[in-house]
Amino acid sequence: MALLALLSPVAASAFDPDELAPATPEKPWVIPSPAEAVRRLAESNVLPGSSGAADSETWTVVPPERDHRYDLAELIDLAQRLNPETHEAWEQARQAAIGVGLVESSYAPQVSIEAIVGFQHTPGPIPTTLIPRGYFIANTEEAIPVVALKWLLFDFGRREGQEQAARANSFAANVSFTGAHQKLIFVVSRAYFALGAARGRLSAARQALKTAETVQDAAQSRRENGLTTVVVVAQAQRQTAQARLNLTKANGDERTAYANLVASIGLPADTQIDVTDSSERPLPGEPPENLSAAVQDALVNRPDVISALGKIEAAEGTLKTQRAAYKPTIALSAQVYQNMGQLSTDGSPYYSVNKPGGNILLTLSWPLFDGGTRDYHVATARSEVAAARDKLAQVRDAAVQQVVSAYSDLRTSLSAYAAALTLREAAQTAYDAAFDAYLHGVGTYTDVASEQTALASADADKEDAHANVFTAAAALAFATGTIQTK
Repeated sequence: MALLALLSPVAASAFDPDELAPATPEKPWVIPSPAEAVRRLAESNVLPGSSGAADSETWTVVPPERDHRYDLAELIDLAQRLNPETHEAWEQARQAAIGVGLVESSYAPQVSIEAIVGFQHTPGPIPTTLIPRGYFIANTEEAIPVVALKWLLFDFGRREGQEQAARANSFAANVSFTGAHQKLIFVVSRAYFALGAARGRLSAARQALKTAETVQDAAQSRRENGLTTVVVVAQAQRQTAQARLNLTKANGDERTAYANLVASIGLPADTQIDVTDSSERPLPGEPPENLSAAVQDALVNRPDVISALGKIEAAEGTLKTQRAAYKPTIALSAQVYQNMGQLSTDGSPYYSVNKPGGNILLTLSWPLFDGGTRDYHVATARSEVAAARDKLAQVRDAAVQQVVSAYSDLRTSLSAYAAALTLREAAQTAYDAAFDAYLHGVGTYTDVASEQTALASADADKEDAHANVFTAAAALAFATGTIQTK
């Protein structure tokens, strides 16, 4: 008991992995600034997180409200609460934090209670001058309870390297957790704007049907007054039928886009929620002229780049551990026991003992030859460091490529939307003129039908261009690692 009391301060200062992992699965972990991240990777203090993190069963799920109209920010918040991918990433971050705790526990002594209880029947040799037959029989009955202590005092860097690797892996897992949130935000945003585009095309299809019906009514009126032919009326009816077919397809596209949005949030497929129209949002501004600034943002802020840096630190910690395997270890072991037993030889009465005993040992272990095992482990660890550095270079190259592509897409989308607005205005003017001329008998139905088709196409193109601007802006924010996670 005195030994356990002596070790109680060690137990009281035990590592709490909840201090290392993100607090909840709903909110992303705040990635420290680059300088702070590098400093924390090199230190032994715990990385930023919230103490007292909840167990995986304690987070609450708020179901969607049927009578509430959700905007994009609320949809993202709902997805962060419900989507299983972010919850999986959270659990992985918690597992990595627990890995740090496992390494921390190796610094503490290990105390165990053991017991040996048994009976032994032992024949033994003895000189014939004492016993003519030359042997004797000993029967032993013993019960030996033991309190044992094992404490690795020095390993010359083994555990230090393991701790470095575990902390770096925990840091990388936390960053990846934030990356999962950023990916979810982008996926939900893209699905939201795709739904907005589908609704815009649906609205354009409805307007196109109304326009076609107006033209058809005009053609039938002219036919009744003997001013046009049956062929023209049939052509107008065909245009109306085509507009109805396009409206049916637009309805199907809108339902598909809604289902994709619901799935991206993590809701059941049959969930019905009211979603705001993205056409109500103001357009994002032009991206900065300096593309290199966007690239630098990506290299500083992207979770995959920061996580790759953490993986290098982890690989270097593993290499440190493997190199320390060439050095000795010094351990302390101790036992306190009570020998309760009795002995009988050749049928004699039992002689008993009930006395305490103990030992304390200092052990030095230094492996001299292992057939090259340590060499192979060190070579593997060196290779892992090189691979981690190559992975960082690969991630950086991919980040730059994605930023350049997203930057170009945003500028192109903004220009395309401006052009689509101009085209739509021109198409409306051309249609109005052609329809007015047809009503006054100075224009042909062919001109009206052509301008009617062009106007419907311009309306759909404008809605697509509008959604493409928002999607491209979200893609650029995602590519640079600056997409809003709060």
